[in-house]
Amino acid sequence: MPPDALELLSEKGSAERALTAALASFQEQVQAVPSLDLAAVVEAAKPAFSSGIAFSAQLVDVRGRHKLRVIVMHAGGAEVTSEEWADEVDDLLQAAGWMLAMLLGIPLAKQARPVEAEIAEAECLAVVGVPDASAGPEPSKKEDAAPVVDLDVALEPLTPQEIEATHQRILALPQASRQALTKAFREHFQVPRNARSIGDRITQHQHAAFIDHFLEECEEQSLDGAAAPAEP
Repeated sequence: MPPDALELLSEKGSAERALTAALASFQEQVQAVPSLDLAAVVEAAKPAFSSGIAFSAQLVDVRGRHKLRVIVMHAGGAEVTSEEWADEVDDLLQAAGWMLAMLLGIPLAKQARPVEAEIAEAECLAVVGVPDASAGPEPSKKEDAAPVVDLDVALEPLTPQEIEATHQRILALPQASRQALTKAFREHFQVPRNARSIGDRITQHQHAAFIDHFLEECEEQSLDGAAAPAEP
């Protein structure tokens, strides 16, 4: 490989690492937004904008059809992009808001839940999607619980509305839950390590089914934890 090409690859890798680090730093301090309206998301993203991150939202003409494109850019040169057909979303500002939230990792605020449910949800993160070698003679329990989806249906694309609804469910999760879901999704669908978000990977029914199963497992753990008697 020519030296110039190696230098370009090195610069690209450095820029991507800088963006990843900036996003990670921002996500440690970001506050949940009350809605996914673009104005609310931009307000929550101000700390990111002061650390070398910027974004653009624009309509791009693609053979006579408009596509909404949201780009998150870093001063180092790296960027990540999310796109949706403009005629397939009900509200462009709302769509731009949740697309930007997914790229930046901004969570959606939710109504307060019982503390017991929050604790049980946190406990379930260790078991959902990750086999436990110490679980004893029940290794098939998780396999039996795996969602059964017809292959043809599994590969069918989600509608833009279904994708948006799935994104909003993910954004409504606590940060620890989102991180666990992201890790399980990456491992299950073999998402490349250099992909900074799973948002643009959620395109088929099999992806939504996996996420639904993950959330159901968490809810079951929450209910079990709430029903368990307190120890004396």
